[in-house]
Amino acid sequence: MSKPRPLILDCDPGIDDFVAILMILAAPEKFNLLGITVTGGNVPLKYTTQNALKACELAGRTDVKVYAGCPAAMMRSHAYESDVHGETGLKGPELPTPAMKAQPQHAVDFLIDTLMTSKEKVILATTGPLTNIAVALIREPRILDHIDEIVTMGGSMELGNITPAAEFNFYADPEATHILLTSGKLPTLVGLDVTHHVLTTHDWFEELDALDNPVAHALVAMLRAFYDYDVQTYGLAGGALHDPAVIAYLLKPDLFKGQNVHVEMDLSFNITRGRSTVDWYNKRHLEKNAHVLNKIDVNGFFILLTELLSRYGTSSLPQQKEGLS
Repeated sequence: MSKPRPLILDCDPGIDDFVAILMILAAPEKFNLLGITVTGGNVPLKYTTQNALKACELAGRTDVKVYAGCPAAMMRSHAYESDVHGETGLKGPELPTPAMKAQPQHAVDFLIDTLMTSKEKVILATTGPLTNIAVALIREPRILDHIDEIVTMGGSMELGNITPAAEFNFYADPEATHILLTSGKLPTLVGLDVTHHVLTTHDWFEELDALDNPVAHALVAMLRAFYDYDVQTYGLAGGALHDPAVIAYLLKPDLFKGQNVHVEMDLSFNITRGRSTVDWYNKRHLEKNAHVLNKIDVNGFFILLTELLSRYGTSSLPQQKEGLS
């Protein structure tokens, strides 16, 4: 059995980031989680940091280190999504105030120090605005040599979900996204073209409840509230699980399809700001700077997610397994 791959998660919890954290913590045989870095995004930084700590405590993993980072975008304040996730980012269950504390080191400093000193190349998974990542790249471009792969939730080839043109994470800090896309490292982009097909259902909520563990019960309470927003706002058939798709890709890339393309960020300050223009058919013959996913095996995704969440027992700590089915 191969050893766990070192991983850093940069996120802005948010309900779907919360699920992504629990997926990582349920698979210690796959991931060696070096730390969680947090930015402002779905809600302000004080809440996203608290929510990351709550996820670790719910999973029984108080050993995980959480680092607060940039509170706002590079050029202007974040556009928060409190309507989607609630004022604190976790509408639904009343989880206790975490006893864990964030680390005193800034997230950007942690990213640079950890990547520059790691003996192995590190996976970088991002599920929020890319501010922390961009600032780290500006301060120390050599970190790219120490990154194995970057998988990012962001972008859309079609409609946006925060403006008519833009997906939320990219819109929240387009300049940061531009820095990543022009860094010379080919990130994998998991955008709305994939995640708007990964929709929760009431039947699946019942399946989770039947697992009868505290993690599953808490997630059902959150995801039911998330479900209602997406159905009422976007006319989707359920609640879209955006950020968990990043972790699913890292665990089972065969569930996805995509291709290398050129992606350009709109950095204007008009209605198209934050749009990711994807040259799917290579019309401009520009250098390919991203691997964009456009299809997912939805049934396979939910089988994987359910199996991960079933690992949490009554004590929350996941039961380690040799492999995922």
